[in-house]
Amino acid sequence: MFSLYSFNYQTVEHWRYLRQEKFTHKPSYFGYSLAVHRSSLLVGAPRDHSPHDIIPRRGAVWKCQFHSDTICQRMPFRRNGEANVRVGTSYDNKTNQWLGASLAANDGHVIAGAPFLKHRINDGQNLEYEIPGGALIGKYGTSLSMLDDTQIFSPSFLNWHSRNYNQEGYGEFGFQVALSEKPERIIITAPGSFYFRGGIHSIPILEKNWIDTRHPFTSPHYQWRDAGWLRYPSNYSSNEYDDWCYRGYALAVGNFNNDDNQEIVVSIPKLDNYRGAIEIMNSNLDEYSIRTLNGSQMGEYFGSSLCVVDINNDGLDDLLVGAPFYTVKKDGRIIADAGRVDIFYQTAEHNLIRKQSIEGTREGGRLGHALANLGDFDKDGYNDVAISIPFGNHDSSNMVHIYRGSKDGLILTPSQILRISSLKGFGWALRGQFDYDNNGYLDLAVSSIHSETVAIILARPVLRLQTKLHHSSPTIPLNCTLRSDDACFILTVCIYLHDSKYQPSKRDTLTYEVQLDKDKDQADKRLLFRESYRPFKKRQLKLSNRLCHDYSLYIKEDVRDKLKPIRIHIDYSISSKSDANIVPPILDPANSSYDYNIPIQKDCGSDDICIPNLQISTAKWPDNYKIGLTKKILLDINVINTGENAYDTRCFIQLPTGVEYVSSNSSSIMNLYCNLMKQSDHIIVCQLGNPLLANGNISLQIHTAVKNYSAIESDPLVFLINVTSDNPNSTKLTTEIIIPISSSPELVLIGVAKPEQIVFDTPDQTFVRHTTISKTDDLEIVHTYTLHNKGPSDAKRTEVKFMWPMLPLTGFNEQTSLLYGIDLPNIIRVSDPKANKDRCHIYHSSTYQIPRVENERSKFPSFFEKFRPTMTNSFILQEQSSTDRSQGSSLPIYCHGPLCKTFICYIDTLPIGHSVLIQLKATLRYNHFQSKLDRSKPFIIVSNASAQVREIPLKFSTTKFQQQPTVELKLLVI
Repeated sequence: MFSLYSFNYQTVEHWRYLRQEKFTHKPSYFGYSLAVHRSSLLVGAPRDHSPHDIIPRRGAVWKCQFHSDTICQRMPFRRNGEANVRVGTSYDNKTNQWLGASLAANDGHVIAGAPFLKHRINDGQNLEYEIPGGALIGKYGTSLSMLDDTQIFSPSFLNWHSRNYNQEGYGEFGFQVALSEKPERIIITAPGSFYFRGGIHSIPILEKNWIDTRHPFTSPHYQWRDAGWLRYPSNYSSNEYDDWCYRGYALAVGNFNNDDNQEIVVSIPKLDNYRGAIEIMNSNLDEYSIRTLNGSQMGEYFGSSLCVVDINNDGLDDLLVGAPFYTVKKDGRIIADAGRVDIFYQTAEHNLIRKQSIEGTREGGRLGHALANLGDFDKDGYNDVAISIPFGNHDSSNMVHIYRGSKDGLILTPSQILRISSLKGFGWALRGQFDYDNNGYLDLAVSSIHSETVAIILARPVLRLQTKLHHSSPTIPLNCTLRSDDACFILTVCIYLHDSKYQPSKRDTLTYEVQLDKDKDQADKRLLFRESYRPFKKRQLKLSNRLCHDYSLYIKEDVRDKLKPIRIHIDYSISSKSDANIVPPILDPANSSYDYNIPIQKDCGSDDICIPNLQISTAKWPDNYKIGLTKKILLDINVINTGENAYDTRCFIQLPTGVEYVSSNSSSIMNLYCNLMKQSDHIIVCQLGNPLLANGNISLQIHTAVKNYSAIESDPLVFLINVTSDNPNSTKLTTEIIIPISSSPELVLIGVAKPEQIVFDTPDQTFVRHTTISKTDDLEIVHTYTLHNKGPSDAKRTEVKFMWPMLPLTGFNEQTSLLYGIDLPNIIRVSDPKANKDRCHIYHSSTYQIPRVENERSKFPSFFEKFRPTMTNSFILQEQSSTDRSQGSSLPIYCHGPLCKTFICYIDTLPIGHSVLIQLKATLRYNHFQSKLDRSKPFIIVSNASAQVREIPLKFSTTKFQQQPTVELKLLVI
């Protein structure tokens, strides 16, 4: 099973799989290391063993020729064939030497590391010392098929007596190898030197007398003892480099300072308490360190892999550092050994700044195990990178991510994911920057040592198209409708193949679709193809260097949006018939579509920009809204444009809550279109013109109504009006129409007194309305009030106030008053007898004063003398002008002050047309009245009632209620 997400690496049917010959013993770790030499891919197999080889498991370097079959051949290194090479008392052992564990090559040289080559040295005292590690360096001459000669380098071949065995006893010389171009040097690491503190070796390459054939292990061009090509820590006995820190575990070369020479980059993955570090030094190793970069997490193996590449094409090398054992902590989860790659960008001052990181998402995946510079494999002007994730606990493990470079750095979303589950450990080693099939595009090699396979993933030719549109007029004429001439607007689409190096074949097909008015919904498309009456057209044809086609278009009538240009959008795709021997092209995703804008004809002058000048004025009816009486509300709006054409001019009227839209009309527009906005029942939008012409004038009248005044939420009613146009930089006009609210209902209060008068005709009898009663009986007095709501609105809460005189004869005790037994008023609902929220209570006031008492007392001394002095301030007497009883001369008794009994009643909701009855009852003491009162004059006992609306059923509070009625009821005593 495989998986591949595009960009331009080929699908699985075009992959090539490189393998060894059939008779090779497994496992050989074929693919442990990769290198490119001329037109061949070199593959290291450090556990390789041939059945014909006398040295078991010596390892090998396989040479896989480009453009040939997928079977590779062993690369012959001279001086690697002898089983035991002796020099004096020393000899070497090549069994399990791991030849091919590391590889490097350029046009003239091939270097293969053998870090476990064992060189045994006899000190002459029957003591042998084993120094591991070596590197085989082969040189090509005129022959392109085989090496002219081979040299072996190892510190053990030097005069080892001049140094301590501890320095090289565990050296693993050849663990990593590299070639620098300027200066030309061979770089070899030995991470086991100095008890695995590690060492770096830099060897210059000389052009003449490259090999001294007289001695297999020395050369006059390398002064072993005195030259500085062996690099060790200057003070390796200190703790500057801890034991087992593995200095030289990974190796790369690049330019990281201001000279033209390449520097050496090595990793120290166990330094700093296993956090790891990267060290950069010059190629001569005469400076201790130019720069050091540090890891961040213990045990992450920071620097396990290195990659030098200019990602953003600024001419400066950048550095990618892999840490495959990094543990990711994300969203409360711990993903062990997910891996991480840190990306360091080189600044103009040659500092390395960590700006980006890529973290793995799969447990045990080890993202960053291998890194590779792919070069500009898609030819977009930026180098690209491959990062492997060769392990994991999922079926979808074993993959390689492809990341593209850009001017802003690495694009962190993979442009491509290569995955094949049949190859275990797919992504162990990576190698890019070679063209296997000679199609001009760089390919990628990915190895799987567990499957003994190297996959060659071919890059597809990347095509970039250039599109040009031509149209018959600079703008789309508004009169070019379906009913007009077919040739009124012609669009010509031409597509060119931008990459002239690629020659289209008969297998290649171009499909493109033209979409008109891309930004509009289907129903709002303004431009259509005349042939199909649709806004899209699809064509499929053979790919060629130039393709052109004409299309006849028309614009819809009554187009609303005339300002925004029409966007022409073209999508492309390229397909090819399958051919196992030919890699088909692919379209660059960044070049898979094209957009072009065509303006619509406008009368806006030479600059094609209309600048309107809109002005607005308003009027209203009524000036004051009376709840319950007023239903309709009319808004008059006038808009004037004193500038250039105003396109898609609209008026928005926001209605206050409780007000509804009814209709609209205009004296200026034949077909005025006003309606409520979608998903809104309180905003009216009116189309005033498209365009509203220069010096245009629009008057409209909006009819609204209040159908339920209880929904009104505020006073006054505020109508917000906005006038807008689609012209660029046009100013939105805003104004308000404000209508105050009058909200008080009219109340009617009438009363009936029973009895209305009392007549004393004889000493023994009293006649009340011609009814004779015993002279010893007290008399019940009943006053009944009727409260009626005439409207125009309901009354939610009404206050009714009643006042009765108590007429005390001695003190303020009700027991001595002429009137007693004054009960709380009784409220009777006429229209709604079930209402039970009405209530009454006695009103107490201690601050009431009567400034006229003394004057009244001096005016009527005879009456006050008949009562006790304690009656002062209890009531006011007013004498009529005549003293004749028959003519109604009487003395009214009004209620004021604390000797009055005052009641307050609150009437709940009283709808329009409804009434309530309120009864007040008291009893007149006959004996007190008969004996204490001067009967020479009639008098009147007066009670009064007043009503006031306190609240109406609205969602807002108001205190603006009109004056309400007051009623007096009188009892005439004769």
